[in-house]
Amino acid sequence: MTPPAVTPEEFLKKLSAWARGTMIESHGTRFVSVGPGRAVAELDFKPTLAQLTGRFHAGAIVAFADETATCAAMWETNPSGVLRPELFPLTLQLSVNLIRNTDQGTLTAEAQIVHRGRTTLVVEVQVFDDRRRLIAKLAATQLAPAAPPAEARSREG
Repeated sequence: MTPPAVTPEEFLKKLSAWARGTMIESHGTRFVSVGPGRAVAELDFKPTLAQLTGRFHAGAIVAFADETATCAAMWETNPSGVLRPELFPLTLQLSVNLIRNTDQGTLTAEAQIVHRGRTTLVVEVQVFDDRRRLIAKLAATQLAPAAPPAEARSREG
């Protein structure tokens, strides 16, 4: 039987713990809210996230948006608060428009699931700067794993 869902706050605490020692932690993504079909995260500018002209590196923006999409998808596919690799949503495809850039402040990513199919999720993410100017738009298609039937789980264990 799938464990019951935890509160959004408990889920985010667990997600922060799981992120220790990963790229998520190294560049400083903070997940600030999660709920049905959505997630919000923040990322502060720092020199290690900059490209040669001193602005956010495009790769840092894309990774940040993808992490936020994955947070929304994780809550959608497995809000139990138990990290289960077989239920982890994997990004299959990304499409990104980089609109503008900045060399200071905090970026905010807002993810929204726009499609939930049997096997995939489509998540749209908008990234804003401190002045709510649009920095980037990302669309991610993610594998939407489902928990195996109870009888299959009892055979596995």
